[in-house]
Amino acid sequence: MKRSLKKRFVQFAAAALSCALLVALPVGRTQAASVAVDPTIRVGLFYGSTALPGANLLNDVGSGYRMGYYDSNRVFQQLAQTSETAISVVKTQNVYYGTVGNWSGYYDTITSNIAVGCYHLKLPDTYSTYEQAAAAASQWSGGFVAWVDGSYQVRVGAYTDSASAQAAQTALGLTNATITGTSSAGVSVVKTGTSQILFQFDSTSGLCLGIKPGLNDSVKTETIFRGNTYYGGFQYRRVGGGNLTVSNVISLEDYVQGVIVEEMSASWPLEALKAQAVCARTYAYRNYVAQKHSSQGFDLCNATHCQAYSGMDSVTAAGSRAVTETRGEYLWYNGSLIDAVYSSHDGGATESAVNVWGSDVPYLIGKEDPYEASVSSKVPNYNWTVTYTAQELTDLLNSKGYVNSGIVDFRVTKTSPTGNAIEITFTDSSGKSWSKIRDDCRTFLGLRSIHYTVSSSGGTSSGYAVNGSGVLSSLTGAYAIDGSGSTAALTDGSVYAIGGDGTVSQVKPSASTGSGSTVFTITGSGWGHNVGMSQWGAYAMAQQGYTYKDILSFYYTGIEVRQP
Repeated sequence: MKRSLKKRFVQFAAAALSCALLVALPVGRTQAASVAVDPTIRVGLFYGSTALPGANLLNDVGSGYRMGYYDSNRVFQQLAQTSETAISVVKTQNVYYGTVGNWSGYYDTITSNIAVGCYHLKLPDTYSTYEQAAAAASQWSGGFVAWVDGSYQVRVGAYTDSASAQAAQTALGLTNATITGTSSAGVSVVKTGTSQILFQFDSTSGLCLGIKPGLNDSVKTETIFRGNTYYGGFQYRRVGGGNLTVSNVISLEDYVQGVIVEEMSASWPLEALKAQAVCARTYAYRNYVAQKHSSQGFDLCNATHCQAYSGMDSVTAAGSRAVTETRGEYLWYNGSLIDAVYSSHDGGATESAVNVWGSDVPYLIGKEDPYEASVSSKVPNYNWTVTYTAQELTDLLNSKGYVNSGIVDFRVTKTSPTGNAIEITFTDSSGKSWSKIRDDCRTFLGLRSIHYTVSSSGGTSSGYAVNGSGVLSSLTGAYAIDGSGSTAALTDGSVYAIGGDGTVSQVKPSASTGSGSTVFTITGSGWGHNVGMSQWGAYAMAQQGYTYKDILSFYYTGIEVRQP
């Protein structure tokens, strides 16, 4: 285990699916008839700003590699192979082998004396098989096979500029060769630590290089990539012609093994792990079908935007057993897969999806949670307190574009039936108010959950004096009675008073001063968005003898746990 599971779990749970949006899938796409058991999925490992110039692989279990591509059905189509145990995939621009930041032994654009250049000498013939091309390439020092849009070629050398390539052409006497490069999609497979190209892949039709560790499927391979170990294969795509987007191509069941030990401590009760396995599998499958990251060339990412995943290093016997004993089981509601969102702990009550994300989902209904309390002493920061001064809130709102004259009041103005804050309101010294609703009650202030109350002390408060005693923070809901007994609603800015000298002036909220600055204290419990399963609640229920199906049926209303 390369890191503390507890640390990883706590880190994840802070934002466990906190950005989850309820994916509106057509019902038919997730009905039983169309749901597969253990499909092959692609999990993005490095992408976007983390995409790599070069990506190293090292055999751990199994030997050698097959190179090719994954077709539209995720079936691997082999084009070439190598018996090397340490290979790297690099983009077909000039890259160099050396030390990059804190990492030693990687390919990057930082120059060193080991260069993999992007200029090559292309021989004129094409070949129908890899074996034919490999035999021809072996006749030349630095010769290698390139697969370009369906045909095999032989290329020689890897030069950093065309002048060097031309000089090599003259020296080698390759008068019939042409200096060539690749398209913006091209990648090269090299022997790690060298400039020796083993295979080059270039497709202008949208295919991208796939690598399947092992020379056959006789063993379940384990491959080391960036310090972690992975089952399955890998896919490399140059999105926009840039660095490599690297994905792990893996079976769903193996993926779930890697996920649940990132989400929960592997030492937790088996029934809690099984509940997590079913949630993780269901959540992954829905997003796989929805093609959540299709524009980046994979199905799910490895971060909390989808689910935490860092390979198989942390997999334990208990975690594997939880996956095996629930193999192929999903969560269903009325014949369709549910959106199996979850968070670390709910603080005593879950919440309905409509009150958090605005979507009314019949199986995501808030309810009081009687189980968490029994393990609250084991949960880090189960109860928490956050304080803001009036000035801090003033500055915060101003920084977010809510220009105000100084916040004087902050309170929870609406709670759900389960006691969670679903509307909060800030009021400034002029009586102007701003409200935040749903999950913004948590995220706007950077709070751990929506299960909280607010109190204030000291400082200043503003409002309208009522009959010489008491203060209204605003005139909402206030009425005036005239001499005839008629009533009229009062609004801020519409009330005027006549002074003793007959002067008419607008009534504005006044400030009454207390001792010191106003401090608002937020007292809460829980961590996460409060929708769906509480992971610590699952732990508590499992400790009390409940099965994983009991756990799931409690947190998701009216669901079934079964295979397609």
